[in-house]
Amino acid sequence: MIESNELAAPRAAPLEPAGGRAGRGFWQHSWEELRSNRLGIASAVLLALLIVVALTAPFFSQFVTHFGTTQQDLNNPFSAPSRTHWLGTDELGRDTVTRLAYGARISLGVGFLTVAISLTIGAMVGLFAGFYGGVLDDVLMRIVDVVLALPPVFLFILMSILFRPNAITLSVIIASLGWASLARLVRSEVLSLRSREFIVATRSLGARNGRLIFRHVLPNSLQLMIVAASLGLAQVVLIEAALDFLGLGIQPPTPSWGNMLSNAQEYFVHSVWLVIFPGLMIFLTVLAANLLGNALRDAFDPRLRHL
Repeated sequence: MIESNELAAPRAAPLEPAGGRAGRGFWQHSWEELRSNRLGIASAVLLALLIVVALTAPFFSQFVTHFGTTQQDLNNPFSAPSRTHWLGTDELGRDTVTRLAYGARISLGVGFLTVAISLTIGAMVGLFAGFYGGVLDDVLMRIVDVVLALPPVFLFILMSILFRPNAITLSVIIASLGWASLARLVRSEVLSLRSREFIVATRSLGARNGRLIFRHVLPNSLQLMIVAASLGLAQVVLIEAALDFLGLGIQPPTPSWGNMLSNAQEYFVHSVWLVIFPGLMIFLTVLAANLLGNALRDAFDPRLRHL
C-alpha cells in the first residue's frame, strides 16, 4: 500500500520518554509547523468536508437534493446541471449529487477502514520484530518479504472474484497486502529507538518489555505511522476505484465513484458530466490525502522544517 522509500529516508528524530516535557514540545512544535503549511491545512479541510458529506449522505439526500440513490427521473435522462439536479443525471435520470455523496461513503469508508487494518497489523508486526529481534524478527520479516513479493493487482482481482465484494471485504482484501510495507517502516524506526538512552535507562530501572513497547517505543513511533496512514489513504482510494471500475469491487446499484466511472464509459458521448464529476472526486480526494501526507512529513521531520 505504501512504498517504503517514500518514508524511510526522511525520518523524524525520536522523542524523549513519552509523556515527558520534551515529548510535549515535539508535538507542539510539529503542530505549529503543520499550521504554517497552508496547503496542508487546506487539504485537511477538504478531506474533513468530504468526510462530513459521507457521514451525512442520508440527510443530504433527504433534505437537500430530495432524491434517493436509485430514484429515477425518466423525463430527464442525461440532464445537464440545473436547479433540480445540481450536477445533472445519468442514463436513468438518477441524481448525480446524491450518488456522489453516497459514493463518498464507500470510497472513504473503504479507505479509512483499510488504513486502520493495515496500520494495526503492520504496527504490531514492526514493533515486535524490531524490539525483540532474533528469530522472531527473521520469521516476521520473511513473511513480510513473501507478502511484498506477491503481485498485488492479480491478487486483488483473484480475491475479489472469490469473495463477495462489499465495503468490509474490499477493505480486508486491500489491507491483506498493505500492512507489509508499513511493518518494515515501523521495524526500522523501532530498531533505532530500542538502543536510545531513555529506553536503556528505563530498562535498567526494571521496566518490563510490554511497558517499554507500549509506553515508550510505540508513542515515539506514532509520527511515522500518522504520515504513513495519510499517504496510504490516497493509494487505497485509487485501488478501490480501480477495482470498482473493473467490476470487481462494489456492485451497482450501490453507488461508488469507481462504478460510476465504469458506467459512464458507455454514456459519456451523451453526457460528459458523468465522467467529469466522479473522476474529479477521486482526483481531489487523492490529491488532498497526498498533500496532507507531505505536510505531516514536513512537520514531523526536524530536518525538513524551515528554521
